[in-house]
Amino acid sequence: MVYEASLSGIIRIILWILFISFIIRLVARLAIPHVVRGAQQRMQDEMRRRQEAARPPRREGDVRVEVDNKGKGKDQGGEYVDFVEIKED
Repeated sequence: MVYEASLSGIIRIILWILFISFIIRLVARLAIPHVVRGAQQRMQDEMRRRQEAARPPRREGDVRVEVDNKGKGKDQGGEYVDFVEIKED
């Protein structure tokens, strides 16, 4: 059986392709924001869980002061020079 391509058949195929691409674009435009929002929420939950796991649990009212000792021993500025006023005549 041999089929012949007709102009109406080609136009019908082109219209179907356009219709299907339109439907796919519409569904993608509606679905992608929902998928991205869900992925973002999962990532936030995972980061929150990791931060809580890394932080040791404390009892209520427990206070701890942490001091940064990295800056000790480093020169914070230049050397000290006494100010001498010079009088001009």
